[in-house]
Amino acid sequence: MADGPWLDRPRLLALHVGEIASFVALVENDGFTAAARDMNLSQAAFSARIIRLERALGVTLVDRSVRRLTLTREGRAFQPLARSLLVMLGAVADSVDAHR
Repeated sequence: MADGPWLDRPRLLALHVGEIASFVALVENDGFTAAARDMNLSQAAFSARIIRLERALGVTLVDRSVRRLTLTREGRAFQPLARSLLVMLGAVADSVDAHR
């Protein structure tokens, strides 16, 4: 079995690409309603994705005590990493497709 930093953090294995993509959509759309629409999800399903992501990471990414979208310190730190993860996953898909 391959070794890597995720082996010491089993909760990282619970991360799903859709949840990471939802977080990026949340930031890009500056709110839950527009992001849910962009992802073709109900607002409840979209919110559940963000909550699952927060639980898997063990942090709160979004401050829900204010009306306007506000990322927590952890959310601001995760934002560029989430975008990078999606770009890297896109590159993986492109590479696999090129070798079919």
